[in-house]
Amino acid sequence: MQVLSFSSPKLSTRNIVYMAMLMAMQIVLGRFSFGTPWLKISPAFFATILMGYYFGPWLAAGAAALNDQLSIMVFNPGANFPGFTFSAAIAAMIYGMFFHGKKVTVMRTLLGVGLVLLISNVILTTLWLNMMGTPWQGIIWPRTIKNVVMLPIQTALSYGTLKAVERIRPHL
Repeated sequence: MQVLSFSSPKLSTRNIVYMAMLMAMQIVLGRFSFGTPWLKISPAFFATILMGYYFGPWLAAGAAALNDQLSIMVFNPGANFPGFTFSAAIAAMIYGMFFHGKKVTVMRTLLGVGLVLLISNVILTTLWLNMMGTPWQGIIWPRTIKNVVMLPIQTALSYGTLKAVERIRPHL
């Protein structure tokens, strides 16, 4: 039995429509973020997790990258940094590897969410902010503490969402 999934479903019209709905959901939820530019909290992770769950690592990563670029074009024209797009794609890929075609468990959810928070949010985003001129020494600890606090919250919310979706998945 494989621990991680490296497959994605075929692109059909139905899958493209579902992916577009999740991309729109991610953009809308992303508008409800709050905090400083280097310490944001947002419910947009729900859409990213669902993209990974339904579409696997590759399609979810592509959709997350495309979605990041679309939201930049619509809401922040001229403020594009490709590192954040890469972080969004990596997060969706990790979620897809942990959840696509796999049974949802608390441990799987904790590991998937934990890796995204560590790799994408703490390490990569701090690196991108450092490259943009914010000294990493001043933001690493607040970002780490925020993500440690968010780990159980995001894990519980993700687990509840995925368990609910797991029950209705055959009906889609």
